[in-house]
Amino acid sequence: MSNTSQAGGLLHTPQAEKLLKDKAALEQLLRSPDTQALIAMLERQGGLQTAAEAAMHGDPTQLQRMVDRVMGDPNGADAVTRIAKRASQT
Repeated sequence: MSNTSQAGGLLHTPQAEKLLKDKAALEQLLRSPDTQALIAMLERQGGLQTAAEAAMHGDPTQLQRMVDRVMGDPNGADAVTRIAKRASQT
């Protein structure tokens, strides 16, 4: 599976559903250094808010492009992998 597919598929797993129901674990994951670094990388690209809003309204194209760029960066890909691993352990 590609890193991009891995990131996009993360929300559609039993582990993600479990995590979304565990507010304390979700908050801990959101506060993790890897998550904060990933958010900072996305924000540095600019347009994160606009891309997120478009995705919420059914057009994930802009957000997917941002994620693709982050996943193309070794630091970004590593952070996503660590976040996914941590999320699957909850």
